[in-house]
Amino acid sequence: MPDRGLAEFYGDVLPDTPDENPKRKASTEVSKDLAYYPTPEAVVATALERAELRPGMKVLEPSCGCGRFMDAIHKSGAEVFGVEVDRARAVECRAKGHDVLVANFLRVQPRPVYDVVVMNPPFVGRHYLKHVEHARRFLKPGGRLIAVLPSTARYDYGALPEGRDRWSDLPVGSFAESGTNVNTSIYREWAPRAQEAAA
Repeated sequence: MPDRGLAEFYGDVLPDTPDENPKRKASTEVSKDLAYYPTPEAVVATALERAELRPGMKVLEPSCGCGRFMDAIHKSGAEVFGVEVDRARAVECRAKGHDVLVANFLRVQPRPVYDVVVMNPPFVGRHYLKHVEHARRFLKPGGRLIAVLPSTARYDYGALPEGRDRWSDLPVGSFAESGTNVNTSIYREWAPRAQEAAA
C-alpha cells in the first residue's frame, strides 16, 4: 500500500485519553509533558549527512513536527513520509506538500519498507528508547536509522549499542534556539541485511 494509502487507511488518528489507573503497564500513550523542540536546521543538516540519502530512497520521519527534516529530505530527491501526533503541526507539514499521518507513532503498525528512518524523538526521560525500538521495525533489510538523542542515551546502561561509528556528539547548545540546553548526540544503526538475518 503506498504511503498516501497508509494515511488513508489509518485516518487522522489521535491517541485516546490516558487511563486513570496508575498501576497500568508500560504505555504507548503520548504524555502531556513531552515538550516539543523543533530540530534546528544545523542539526538537520548534520543528521542527514549521516543518512547518506539518495534520490528515490523511501524515508520515514516519526514525530515529524513542523517538517524541517521532511523539507530537507524532499530536496535530496528521496521520498519522505511523516507521522505526527499533533494535528496542527501535521497540517503545517501537509501545507508544504508532505504526506503525513496524524497518529501516535508508537501505535502505528510497522511496515519494513523504508531505506532510512530519521528521527528526533522526545528528550524527556527514556521515551526516546521506545521510539527507537519501534522505528527499527520500519526498516527494510540493510536500512539505516538516524536518531537525534539526548547525550545521556549514549551511556544509558547499554540500552543502545556503543561504537565510534554509531555515535557523534553535537555541539553544546545545538538546541538552544528551540528552547532547551539538553546536550545531544546523533545515533546511527543499520538493520541486518537479508542474508545476515537468515544466518
